[in-house]
Amino acid sequence: MLKIKHSIFVLLATAFVVFAACEPEDDPVDVPADPVENQEEPLNLRLAPAKDTVFEAGGVRFNMIYVPAGNFTMGASTNPGSGVYDPDADILEQPAHTVHLDAFLMADVEVSQFLYFAVTRNNPSTVSDLSLPVHDVSFTRAQQFIDTLNKMTGYRFRLPTEAEWEYAARGAGRADSNYLFAGSNNLDSIGWSSRNSGGRVHQSAMLAPNALGIYDLSGNLMEWCTDWYGSYTSGPQTNPQGPEMPSNANLQKRALRGGSYAMSPYYLRNTARHFAFGSKESDDIGIRLVISVKN
Repeated sequence: MLKIKHSIFVLLATAFVVFAACEPEDDPVDVPADPVENQEEPLNLRLAPAKDTVFEAGGVRFNMIYVPAGNFTMGASTNPGSGVYDPDADILEQPAHTVHLDAFLMADVEVSQFLYFAVTRNNPSTVSDLSLPVHDVSFTRAQQFIDTLNKMTGYRFRLPTEAEWEYAARGAGRADSNYLFAGSNNLDSIGWSSRNSGGRVHQSAMLAPNALGIYDLSGNLMEWCTDWYGSYTSGPQTNPQGPEMPSNANLQKRALRGGSYAMSPYYLRNTARHFAFGSKESDDIGIRLVISVKN
């Protein structure tokens, strides 16, 4: 009797092993993703070629302009002998300091509602019109949009740093670096402010571009930058990323640049700085893309 029971046990064990071995290896099972693998995924994203490039996402094409590497003086000074003299410079724009930047690409226009919808399948804009720049976008939502865009395209898009934004606005050495606005001292020819906007956001590229061929850096919508907001330092810097995250939650604000259609010309100057909590949504805040280039 014991032998029979033992034989039955062996047969059952053998059948279980055979059944398990025959199960398909790719049987769908909900397995949590490896967090280490997820953290390393962005390292596989591509950089851009070092030239003007047209990209596509969700059937929508968008143009990125090559911004060459170079040095510039960031900020402004109330000293009449300075190369970036501005008698109206705010203390937040000082001290002026030397910055070196590697080359990058910057979008010639602010992210459109058309592109944002093609990537995310939603549109947060107060004024819903696919031909207009997307607005009412918080810093957090901007990052989510970029993360999805990167997965769709395989490229490593991002927001600009404050230094990259100001360098591009000044023309990256291709224009008078002391223009008050992005491409001219005549704001009405290149930017939408409270003086000429009629109190509303406008379609991109309706006014003149700056020397790089980039539109609406001054006005239309304020644009998020990656930097935590903080005071400038006087020493020279290379590819600055802004200050460390403030330990005080009340000071954890992100930089915004360019001013908007709702602001007076003073706030649209190349050196003017704005800041807000990353959760801030407003109908005069939008997004502009940049991407680093291959060395």
